[in-house]
Amino acid sequence: MMNRRAISIVILAGLIFLHTGCRKKAYIATPDNKNTPAVSLIMTDLDSAYALGEGIELRMRLIVDSPKPVEIMFPSSCPAEFVVFREGEPIWNSLEGMACLQVINRVTFDPSDTTEYSTLWNCTTNSWKGVTLGRYSVQGILLSNPPLKTEVQIFHLVD
Repeated sequence: MMNRRAISIVILAGLIFLHTGCRKKAYIATPDNKNTPAVSLIMTDLDSAYALGEGIELRMRLIVDSPKPVEIMFPSSCPAEFVVFREGEPIWNSLEGMACLQVINRVTFDPSDTTEYSTLWNCTTNSWKGVTLGRYSVQGILLSNPPLKTEVQIFHLVD
């Protein structure tokens, strides 16, 4: 006769099997997945130069590179942020002063889906100081768990 602990383990194993076996399978976009990446995250439509003082639309695109659905978990209501750098130091963050609800949101993207995230940078720092002519860079960050980042892109502010 089996003891209670063995019965509990068998029941628990059965519940885990049912739970995982009935769920729609999806690849999670994580850096640990060394195979083909499930998603790509790229900055889009960024020009090399902008006139100082004009608003600059910053955009990044999430592209699903998987033949199967991809589930991404977002730990807050803010799915993305953009950070502008001057000489390697962050001077502006799109989420500065914003409140993001702390809610877990799981989003399933179908194969070949694309989603775009964007914001407008008004050429100021987070302390509302104007910026000067010169070289800047920007990085987009998908605030998933774990976060995914674009490559840093360079642009210039000119007269």
